[in-house]
Amino acid sequence: MSCPDNFTPYRDVNCRDLAIFYDATKELRGTTYKPYLVATQETKGGIHFRFICNSTYMTRPPKNAITMVSIYKPFCRDKDKDKDKAFVTNICKMGCYK
Repeated sequence: MSCPDNFTPYRDVNCRDLAIFYDATKELRGTTYKPYLVATQETKGGIHFRFICNSTYMTRPPKNAITMVSIYKPFCRDKDKDKDKAFVTNICKMGCYK
């Protein structure tokens, strides 16, 4: 599966990807995300990630969906570590399933 806008083709998530994903999403509440595919795009200032995830919304009953979570990780340039942290830029529900 390819991805537009000069992103790499989607591939399986590796340990480095998971570390970035969980660092960026650790403050999110109400939904559980399990990434399984990722595409990346390197820019001058950092890397954009698009994670395809199975997501579970904490409703009664719980609802499942396929979600794309977009994350940006700046390159490490500052001594201030907070400026170099990955952060979520967008979450898009792609489809629902039961």
